[in-house]
Amino acid sequence: MTCGHTATEEFCAHCGEKRHQDHDISFLHLGAEALEAFFHLDSKLFLTLRTLTTKPGKLTEEFFFGRRKPYMTPLQVFLVCNLIFFFLQPLTGLEVLAPPLRSHTGNSYYGALATRLVDRQLAKNHISRSQEKEFLDYQARFYRTAHVQARSLVILMVPIFALVLALLFVFSRRYFMEHLIFALHFYSWWLLWVLAVLASCSVLILSMRASGHPLSGAVIDQIGVFLEVGGFAAYLCFALRAYYKLRLVWAIPMAILLGFSGYYIMHLYRFVLFFTTLYST
Repeated sequence: MTCGHTATEEFCAHCGEKRHQDHDISFLHLGAEALEAFFHLDSKLFLTLRTLTTKPGKLTEEFFFGRRKPYMTPLQVFLVCNLIFFFLQPLTGLEVLAPPLRSHTGNSYYGALATRLVDRQLAKNHISRSQEKEFLDYQARFYRTAHVQARSLVILMVPIFALVLALLFVFSRRYFMEHLIFALHFYSWWLLWVLAVLASCSVLILSMRASGHPLSGAVIDQIGVFLEVGGFAAYLCFALRAYYKLRLVWAIPMAILLGFSGYYIMHLYRFVLFFTTLYST
């Protein structure tokens, strides 16, 4: 046994390790153990995602009540939702977390600055916008780099959102870690919600195109933003009531305020992504 003693029964009396038997290395036994491990993980994952999507704020409440064993940890939940998003998002044909270069230079908040920085970087690489092939190749490299970096940079929105929560609830005597865990759970749900919005917009585009009434990109963007921000605020309203114990009369305006905060946090994230991508392309 691992403890150095010899076990006479099925389990060691000193360390509790199971005594080796010949059937332990059979394909049937190994297969049964693999299935047990998979379904154990699957049940925890399913319960966590179901609670996250159907009971806003519940996971955070359970975490700080100490009921953690049935669920995945907050960081694990975020990483799983991140994986789901970036695995399925390309199937929608739409992009939001890793926009192409033209979206940055056309951004209403930092577009002018982005254009100047891009022109400077193009000149450094001896590329002109008039050189169509070279410029298209540069845009493609920028997009590929942005898509890779977005997978890790997306978590940047979590501590910023937690800071906003800490400022709004400064008199609630809560630790910053409480706001951070709430933000982790919220942005885990948000990744799934944005994926659902992208899928819905993709279906709408195909449906309208098939009917002979295609929608412009601007209209699709407006619909996407409305669904994203609206869902953002609606989920937060329930989550704030569940975890922060706010009455409805306070939860609604607070959720709307946080919804707009999340919109600007997204633009801040995009600028950081643009900056890191620009100087690593």
